[in-house]
Amino acid sequence: MILACPSCHTRYVVPDTAIGPTGRTVRCANCRHSWFQEPAAPAAAAPPTPPTTPPAAEPAAAGSAPVVREPDPAPAAPPPEMVPERPVFVEEPVAAAPPPPEAFAAPETPVMQPPAEDAPLPFRRPRRNPARRWTLIAASAALLMLCATGALYWFGLPGWAQGLGIPGMTDEPDLVIELPPNQDHRELADGTIYFAASGVIINPTDREQRVPPILAELRDAQGTIVYSWTIKPPVRMLPPNEKVNFSEAKLDIPRRATQLTVSWALPKG
Repeated sequence: MILACPSCHTRYVVPDTAIGPTGRTVRCANCRHSWFQEPAAPAAAAPPTPPTTPPAAEPAAAGSAPVVREPDPAPAAPPPEMVPERPVFVEEPVAAAPPPPEAFAAPETPVMQPPAEDAPLPFRRPRRNPARRWTLIAASAALLMLCATGALYWFGLPGWAQGLGIPGMTDEPDLVIELPPNQDHRELADGTIYFAASGVIINPTDREQRVPPILAELRDAQGTIVYSWTIKPPVRMLPPNEKVNFSEAKLDIPRRATQLTVSWALPKG
């Protein structure tokens, strides 16, 4: 029978037995399209062929041989249709392959053979020493504490830690701030107000002290604070009986600011 692909119209010549009496799903080898092919319709019964009678012999003339009339030649059959002899893929149901016989065989029990005398011993990872591990952890913790203590001594306590109220860190130091009578307070050519706060920090004690930040406040003639900022200390630690100068300028100061007062910028208790 001849099959034609509904998608690409490629035609195939396959035997009727490949499709079967109930039909089956086939696939085009050209475009991979699949469809269900119906079985071939049974051929109609051909009408009975009347018996062929030999042509009657025409009466011959006297003295001549009888003439037999030849039958008319049968019409030539049309040439068969040229179709590509291509195979068509028939989808066969895939049956589950039986498991290999080895899968049901019982596993063999390994036999432990004694090692030969010259055979190398198997590699074994050395056991970890927990005491050595804890020793390294303790040494690292001690080193971190030493570094933290040195940082606190050199840089002082950070602002966020000062807010925790740690004893000894929020107390006012025994330091003295001296301000000159006249501060650099003037108006620049562009109309900007310039104010430079300067002074001297003195350590009158016989021990080294930490220098905290300085709070600078500008007041008007009535004593109201109109502007303030924090001055970074020039040094972290001030030796005994020593002093250090500080100075910091600000722009865009309110015009009514005329008086400067300073104090230590310590966290509120």
